[in-house]
Amino acid sequence: MDDQINYGNKAKNLEFVANHTDIEIPYFRELSLKDLENINEILNDFSEEIMIRSNSSNEDLESSSNAGKYLSIGPISKKRINDIKESWNQVLNSYEKDVNQTVILQDYVKNARSVSVLTSFKVGTDSLYRSFSIYSGPETDAVTSGKYNQIKNFYVHRSINKLPKKYDEYSIYLNILTKLEDLFGNKHLDIEMVLNNNSSPLLLQVRPLMERKVDKDLIFTEKKIIEQNIKKFEALKDTTDDRFGINHLFSNMSDMNPAEMIGKKPDNVAFGLYKFMFTDSTWNIQRGEFGYRKYKPAKLMELFNNVPYINVNHSLNSFLTRSLQVDSCEKIIQHQLEKLKENPHLHDSIEFNISRSSYVFDSEDEFAIEYKKIIRSEEIEKWHQDLIDIDSFNKSTLEKNNKTMLNAFSLLDGNFEYSKKENIKFIRDNMALPFTHHSRLGFVYFAQLNNLLRKEVITEAHKNSLLLSVKSISTKMKADAYQVKIGKQSLDSFLDIYGHIRAGNYNLSSSNLRNNLEFTELLIQNSEIHDENISLQKAIFTNIDKYFKFNNIPYTASSWIEMFQTAIATRENSKFYYTKGIDGILNEIEEQNISDEELFQRLNIEFSQENTINLDLKNTLMPDLISSSDDFYLYEEMSKEGNYIGQGTVSGEILLLDHHSNQPYDLDNKIVVIPAADPGWDWIFNYKIKSLITQYGGPNSHMAIRCAEHRIPAILGIGENNFSIISTSQSLSIDFSNESFAIV
Repeated sequence: MDDQINYGNKAKNLEFVANHTDIEIPYFRELSLKDLENINEILNDFSEEIMIRSNSSNEDLESSSNAGKYLSIGPISKKRINDIKESWNQVLNSYEKDVNQTVILQDYVKNARSVSVLTSFKVGTDSLYRSFSIYSGPETDAVTSGKYNQIKNFYVHRSINKLPKKYDEYSIYLNILTKLEDLFGNKHLDIEMVLNNNSSPLLLQVRPLMERKVDKDLIFTEKKIIEQNIKKFEALKDTTDDRFGINHLFSNMSDMNPAEMIGKKPDNVAFGLYKFMFTDSTWNIQRGEFGYRKYKPAKLMELFNNVPYINVNHSLNSFLTRSLQVDSCEKIIQHQLEKLKENPHLHDSIEFNISRSSYVFDSEDEFAIEYKKIIRSEEIEKWHQDLIDIDSFNKSTLEKNNKTMLNAFSLLDGNFEYSKKENIKFIRDNMALPFTHHSRLGFVYFAQLNNLLRKEVITEAHKNSLLLSVKSISTKMKADAYQVKIGKQSLDSFLDIYGHIRAGNYNLSSSNLRNNLEFTELLIQNSEIHDENISLQKAIFTNIDKYFKFNNIPYTASSWIEMFQTAIATRENSKFYYTKGIDGILNEIEEQNISDEELFQRLNIEFSQENTINLDLKNTLMPDLISSSDDFYLYEEMSKEGNYIGQGTVSGEILLLDHHSNQPYDLDNKIVVIPAADPGWDWIFNYKIKSLITQYGGPNSHMAIRCAEHRIPAILGIGENNFSIISTSQSLSIDFSNESFAIV
């Protein structure tokens, strides 16, 4: 392009586009204060409504960006001259000391079908993926303001210039973005545009982003590695000969839930430990011991482009029962896989909404509804009875594994060498395996509780009372912290019990409570007396007993409630015990400077490209659910509104915390935002927080239990885009009753 691009304000960029492309731009003019004298005449050229947009010379510099810092106001009727003049001054005043004192008047696009922001890379990353954020509606600030959460986000790798047919709706955005990137010399761009009521694109603004330019060598390098990951994905389609279905679905939030437990892009230490402790063999052993169908060993977790994923097919297979015939198993798995493929947003609640993994007091007729056209009635009857039989062993399973866990925990003293190969295996076999049993039991009883609510045997208030009646290690930690505060317990004795807790249980850079005394002391000072006397209403027992008797269920309300309380508490407690082993391993890795490769040798994991993090892919984007090889290059982010826990409305200041530090923040009266619903964040419950929000986490996650137990309203698993919007905002209003939020 012969013309020198003069970055400096929106008007110059729009003029440059108008002079060199056929992209349509709503009529606009750059105006100074002296133009106010002729404002009536100037407005004759505009449509009935206008926007007054900022045009600061500091907003679109090539070396820096102040995107969104300055005001834009509208739409305003061009007949409201006084309002236009006042708004004009408000926009200019937002520039502070800017020498440029001009604004843009631009026609307002009425009845727009959609509003979108397109960027050459995902904002906040160095990714090689173009990003499209699209809101269906006329509000031109819908995407940029963060006030709306019904926004579609689409990502496409820079190596892709033509979209497959299923994503054809995004082609118009890709065409505009690539055309403008070419015009601006392959600069990274930020574009705002609308589609009018005829679906024609109209450009509102374009800005280059801070000296960023496309690096074609990086694109080629990344594409080559992605292709290798796709080959691995394709090679995994076939399952073991004793399992059913095809491995074409991989989720980062299913079953052992790696996104929640070790993060979406963990380091080698976290990935290796989690792989060894749970997803290579422990998961398979646990399912067989619990009473489900037995299978040959197989891996549950795979690493694609640095992101750990759960093999959904293997997970679904593991919940089939032993009496089912082979042909029934094949039909069941095929049905469940298709159901998930058609409803991908259910990937983080598979055990609630896709599989049939536990007895939840359904009658055989209720159980049969979904599958009566898929498998024979006698097979449904056997399946249902199998789950009832498995449920009858819950108490013995809990007691056996609790004994194993506590015996192992008693050996984790100052002389225990955590990082020795045989001791890592000891922690896996005697702590990780019992924990998976307790985790499964926790899910079963939580699912039964929810089903009693769904059947209106109990009310929402009854459910909350039952959850509050659970006395887990989290409750005890709050009580003990208060005892330290009032001088009835020493800090050393508190740390002897809780000192191993760290925000990221597998995160080497996350300090535990013992190594961050400044934080721990502040946590104790903020603790309060805890009321442990929670009495359950008589109606809970009466209603449950009546339901059990009517449906010939061989339990009493008292026995079930006791097991519910014990199972939920034991799941949380066993995680507390088990993570002392993980904390010990992490401490010795750091103290002894054990390399990633040496750790993998001790874990009997091959230190290969397949099993380790590739630094060349540190900025690669990946979807939450993989269903085809296309997903490695382009995907639509799933609509994720989060799992709302609580009632009423909460408003307040936002405080973002991350895995890398336990800082001595004052969390009181804050809406606390953390990456994942990991129980390593237990310490936050020692503060009087208003609400909790996590990017990852399901309705049955550990943190869901804790929030209910401590009466803290929460949104768990709000999704990547909403998390990004909230974490960069100052304050928030949450309507839990209507499951919505708004940036204040």
